[in-house]
Parts: sequence; C-alpha cells; structure tokens
Amino acid sequence: MLTFENCTIIKFWPAEDKGEEETIVRQLLIQAEVALDNSLQVGELYNNMVRGLVRISFMDSLTGEEYILNAATLRPFNIKQKKTRVGKGDDADMVKSEFAALTIATRIPEDDGGTFLAALYPFFNIRVQMTIEELQPLAAAKKLD
Repeated sequence: MLTFENCTIIKFWPAEDKGEEETIVRQLLIQAEVALDNSLQVGELYNNMVRGLVRISFMDSLTGEEYILNAATLRPFNIKQKKTRVGKGDDADMVKSEFAALTIATRIPEDDGGTFLAALYPFFNIRVQMTIEELQPLAAAKKLD
C-alpha cells in the first residue's frame, strides 16, 4: 500500500477506447499530481504501474469523504520539480519540491456513468490524500474466506 498525503486532481475527463472485437470501452482518465517524499515512492509507483490493476482511493482530509476506484491502472508518469515561494517580499525563499504527474485510467460503468463522474467532482482541484493498493487475485481472496 502506498499513501500520498499531498495529491491534487488537476483534471479528469471521459474517454473512449477500443476493446476486443472493436467494442467501445468508456473510460475515466484522471490527471493528478502527488508530492514525493523519497525515492522509494517513485519505485512503488513504477511497481504499481507495471502490476496493472490497482485500487485507488482519494480522501478529503477536511471532511473525511472518500472516493474509491476499485480497479484502475496507472499510465506512464513523469517526475517533475516545482519551485515554490515561501514568505513574502524580500524575505521570501524559493523551495524546490518534487512531484509525480500521474494519469489514472478506469472504466466508467455503462449504466450510471454520469453519477460516477459527478461523485468525483468534490475532490477536483483540492488537496486530498491518495492511497494505492494492490488488487488481490480472486483465488487468494477466496482462500482468506
């Protein structure tokens, strides 16, 4: 499990992809930025990208509301550096911080896509906590029961 305390959903949009036999697959694409604390987080992001399907949750730390993507994939990502001014006037210092620019893809439910997108809107463009968990295979989940 990987948790980022400082995540911002920059934008999200519906998209279409072609599945097997030229069927149309409706997707939700989310572009997010997560602040990185150390290089281990970069390695874990890569591992989760290679794994394929992961479970991603966004939680608003002020309200406690949570939005969960039960099956999502991380697309290839960029590591960037941002300069931030701390303070005002002549005493302001420039601080560099690293972040990962992520693109997350998940399927939109066929029957209720509008509600699915509307539920994500309260998490848009605010600071949230993002958690990425590895999906457990069905066989392993049945053994636990």
